[in-house]
Amino acid sequence: MPEREYQYCGVDIVQSLRKKLEPADLPMIEACITRHSWWDTVDLLASNAAGFLLRKYPELQPEYGEKWLHSDNMWLNRTALLFQLHYKEATDEDLLYRYIREHASSNEFFIQKAIGWALREYSKSNPASVKAFINQEELKPLSRREGLKWLMRADTTN
Repeated sequence: MPEREYQYCGVDIVQSLRKKLEPADLPMIEACITRHSWWDTVDLLASNAAGFLLRKYPELQPEYGEKWLHSDNMWLNRTALLFQLHYKEATDEDLLYRYIREHASSNEFFIQKAIGWALREYSKSNPASVKAFINQEELKPLSRREGLKWLMRADTTN
């Protein structure tokens, strides 16, 4: 249905059934990401549903992560950048940084913002690594600013 509230309802249902999701559900999640795409529903599906499944079944990360990373669909690119958002110390740093480098030059607002958000979240687990990465990479100003937000806040409280 075209109304946004139906997408919210669908995302809520997926969230409530998250632990019952299986690898066979990834194409459905992908379809939900690419149809009626809005940043807020995409983000929830990327970081929670897709992220949950790819953490539970890490052998699927190369297949889906790479497909999403190289897709012509910007929302799937964003999903590739965000699926590890809640992994904390379990984040595959090399994968995260490689995915960020792949899209670092993008002029797309939602990609720049996703890069910054992914870096900001990972900086809570590995601040030194994120700070070094941001300092050595050519990131768009929005990605850099968003990626440093938590680090700058942490620096001012110490």
